[in-house]
Amino acid sequence: MMATMRGLLVATVATVATVATVTTELARMTRIAMILSVFTILAAPACAIDFSVPESTVTEVATNPEYYDGTITIGTIGIAGTLVNISKDTRIVEGSYAINVDAKDRSLFLGFEDGDTVKMIGVFYHNRIDGDIFVPECVLHWPLTDSGTVAVAELTGNPSAYNGRKVAIFGNLTDVRESGMGYRMDIEEDGAHADVRFYGRTVLEVGTEVKVIGIFVGDTLYAETVAKRKTLPFGIKVPGFSGFSGLLAVGICALAFLMKRGRLRSSRP
Repeated sequence: MMATMRGLLVATVATVATVATVTTELARMTRIAMILSVFTILAAPACAIDFSVPESTVTEVATNPEYYDGTITIGTIGIAGTLVNISKDTRIVEGSYAINVDAKDRSLFLGFEDGDTVKMIGVFYHNRIDGDIFVPECVLHWPLTDSGTVAVAELTGNPSAYNGRKVAIFGNLTDVRESGMGYRMDIEEDGAHADVRFYGRTVLEVGTEVKVIGIFVGDTLYAETVAKRKTLPFGIKVPGFSGFSGLLAVGICALAFLMKRGRLRSSRP
């Protein structure tokens, strides 16, 4: 009897020890998974700019820098304010508050002038060697300016006029390939080529006539949408007409056909 009880006690102790070991291992694996998830988020490609990130004011960031510090916590943010000293010691300001801006990538500032109201998207770092600094991924005219439809040659030949603005282009999809979390595309129009990045899903193939709408940053168009170029219904094309004029021409032809058909029917005995 004593031997049996001793055996049960030993088995119970062993079971408890096993459960404790498993629990400890699960806790360790959970911590590892959490750490890996953080690194996965931080490792997202920098080229995938989140233009929809809410904007904070310069005052909010400057008065609460620990909260906005992107070193280990909040990550990418948007800051809205006034751009000053573009050529040297670039800053974004609001009232008496100012934040230094890393302006090494000069292409981001093409077409901007001192005093412009902007939204910068990037990462804010608190207490670096040279103090607080904001490292931008892009600079936008703010509120966002829509420049409408632009020829590819005009867009690529005069980037300062469209940098940080929303545009639309038409052209032939001459190249599409997976790149990171999205696609990199080449759009050609009349011999000019535009570099497009699209972070969605697409089944469009090379040779397709497309319309691209997005935000132009530096020398790259970050697309919101990439779709087949809209033509007349059912792919109808009318020589000498386009857009609304084409639709009107088709409508007139259809009406004339129906009227003629009606007269023929009424003339039958």
